[in-house]
Amino acid sequence: MEKLGIKEKQLQPSRTVFHGIVPGLSRSPIGKIKINVLFGDKAHFCREPIWFEVVDLDNPYDALLGQPTMAKFMVVPHYKNLLECAATSSRLAESLIITEEKRLLDWAVAMASKQPAMSTDPKDAKGEGSFQPAKETKKIILDPAHPEQYAVIGSNLDSK
Repeated sequence: MEKLGIKEKQLQPSRTVFHGIVPGLSRSPIGKIKINVLFGDKAHFCREPIWFEVVDLDNPYDALLGQPTMAKFMVVPHYKNLLECAATSSRLAESLIITEEKRLLDWAVAMASKQPAMSTDPKDAKGEGSFQPAKETKKIILDPAHPEQYAVIGSNLDSK
């Protein structure tokens, strides 16, 4: 916006959502703005107000014109460079997704490094959890042949 000389207070709310600009992601505009656009040359020109959706995206396009604008000006799209633009856009989308995935992976590695080291040997695992009940409890042996296996229940439970 700064490069275009547009201030945030000039934007009006927008309910538009863009799909398919970046594969798998949707983007909502920051807002919309009506700008007078001149068509033609010095001798023959016309000025038309056009609504532009302002989106914070890194992409190779300077502006995206929707179907209503294209129909209004009877735009004839030229598909000569379509494949080149599509390939460039695809590479850009892939790099954006890779960058986001790398950021998430770096975050996961950082979070994992903050955890205490855990042994990979299951024999090192403790048989009891770290949970300690706050109320009075009693142990119920599940099998008399194995007194180390028991359940812990509250000792002052309601009979219902």
